[in-house]
Amino acid sequence: MFFNKKGNFFKLMNYREDLEIKLQKATLAMQEVEEDIYKTDQEKQKIISKLIEFKEAIISKGIELNIEVKAA
Repeated sequence: MFFNKKGNFFKLMNYREDLEIKLQKATLAMQEVEEDIYKTDQEKQKIISKLIEFKEAIISKGIELNIEVKAA
């Protein structure tokens, strides 16, 4: 089990923080893409769909590790 040692608890907390930071970065990247006046709508949608896939992968990893991440 993940909580059988004190060190494992801190690893779990670090994973959680790491996943939350990645979610925040992906959200910010999506906002930047939306505001980019040099990209076409088609380019924006392509990039945003990849970022959504990335966010879903982060959330899935949190579920796999039984970590509750706060989606940004």
